[in-house]
Amino acid sequence: MTADDLEDWARYGVSKELVRALFHGLRAGLFVVDHMGKILVVNPYAERLLDRPARQLIGADSHDLLHRNADGSPMPREDCQIWGAFSEGVYVRSEEAWFTRGSGGLVPVGQVVAPLPLGGEEDMGSVVLFYDLSRHKAVEHKQAAALAALEKLTDRLSLMAEISTVLASTLKVDEALRRLSRLLVPRLADWAIIDLLGPGGNGVDRVAVVVKQGRSGVEYKQWEGPLPAFPETSQAPMARVLRGGPAVLLGPEDLVERIDPEKERSVLRRRPYEELGAHSAIVAPLRTPRRVLGALTLARYETSPVYDSADLSLIGDIAGRAGLAVDNADMFEEQRRFASTTSHELRTPLAALRARLDEAVLYPADVDPRQTIKEVLTVVDRLKTIIDDLLVLARLRAGDPAAYEPIDVGALVTEEVAALAGGVPVHVDADRDVRVLGNRIQLIRVIDNLLINARRHAGTTVEVTVRRAEGSAVITVQDDGAGIAPQDRERVFEPFVRLDDSRRREPGGSGLGLSISRDIAHAHNGTLTTADSSCGARFVLRLPTTDRRPPAPGTPGSAPDRPVTHGDSRVEEA
Repeated sequence: MTADDLEDWARYGVSKELVRALFHGLRAGLFVVDHMGKILVVNPYAERLLDRPARQLIGADSHDLLHRNADGSPMPREDCQIWGAFSEGVYVRSEEAWFTRGSGGLVPVGQVVAPLPLGGEEDMGSVVLFYDLSRHKAVEHKQAAALAALEKLTDRLSLMAEISTVLASTLKVDEALRRLSRLLVPRLADWAIIDLLGPGGNGVDRVAVVVKQGRSGVEYKQWEGPLPAFPETSQAPMARVLRGGPAVLLGPEDLVERIDPEKERSVLRRRPYEELGAHSAIVAPLRTPRRVLGALTLARYETSPVYDSADLSLIGDIAGRAGLAVDNADMFEEQRRFASTTSHELRTPLAALRARLDEAVLYPADVDPRQTIKEVLTVVDRLKTIIDDLLVLARLRAGDPAAYEPIDVGALVTEEVAALAGGVPVHVDADRDVRVLGNRIQLIRVIDNLLINARRHAGTTVEVTVRRAEGSAVITVQDDGAGIAPQDRERVFEPFVRLDDSRRREPGGSGLGLSISRDIAHAHNGTLTTADSSCGARFVLRLPTTDRRPPAPGTPGSAPDRPVTHGDSRVEEA
């Protein structure tokens, strides 16, 4: 470029510095080709973008050297719009093309081709300006991913709102859970099952089975019904979830082996997996702060995405909401029955009290005042016992906070038995160092209730054992009396239920002892049930164990405000 050239270009605002900036500072690749497509000039940015030095580019056929299909294969000249621009001297804009780099990789580019006279009308070349689309694509992909995540979040928020509406729409537990299953299939699963624990944790009741058909779910009511209880030692995911463990994610590689490893009496439990198939599944507990009520199982076929940790969290939340809904419905029904039974139980002694006092007023000459007062005081004592027990029961069911501490239940049981006076002898066989997190006063009440009940019905002896088994402290209280009929084994835990033998042996009891004891067990994330026995009644109290030890005397420390079970996702607070 001569001084005369620069003077001539000056009127267009061109300077030596501008020319240098355009060529060296331009943040886009630039090269010039002749009418045959051979590269004549290339700028430094093109060298860097194409990972090729200028000496490899200048003189080379631009099409043969650079142009490729998106898969890296050579592009025929007749299919190349850019080559047409070179040969015909026309403008071309390409939104996406692919150039091969010196390293062998491909770079997506956007480009503009413009005709460029090189010394005469017949000597027409082209200038090619191109830029890297990778960054633009990365931004587009990021925006698309963010949009997809937002759409997924919106869909899940909508689903959670629908779930809340469905669960609040009825107090009929089975109907609410069926509606929930129909909502989850096919939006989150190809099939869904909901199982509820039986009263006291005995057995499992399958209350909902929904399978995807087309764009909706169809109920398989023929698969509903009672299932056998899991053995205590079962390591099946469902068994561990029902014992208080966290939600379980089962992938394709371990689904078959882990779903029911022992295959114990499991034909009904395995039926959906065997007849419907599953590529991945999630088993989540229907849990409340008080207890585990059942489990939600969702499964997907091979044609659906495999469940991941995000799905595990979402489905765990859904199962928790379902658990609260079931618990609320149960409590509503229980409170209704409780109110009706309580009014009856209180009305009976009050009626007797009123009749006795009326008799004393109407017939003073025929009534012994001292005897009347003595009888009235007996009735008042019974009323006071009932009211005190009702207050305890109300506090337990309201979830009032209680201080928990590590307790050696074997030592606690031994101490309570030693404090018994007279009556039927009680023999204790307790493992050492079986610790639970619990409220000492409440656990003493459970143990005393069970001991009093057992001695009341025993013939000659009561046997008590304390064992550690599968992460639980298992306390059994066995008497050698007449036992409890199978149909009455759950009834004895209902408020005010007193079998004929109990009324005969202790007419002044409140009928709330075993009900309170079960609620205390539930408050400690445990269970209280009756078990099979060859002789007499056998009560079994299960409480989750802890590795914590009580602080040494004089050591400062604070107890957690609630128990923490092994496998629970809750963190023990110091």
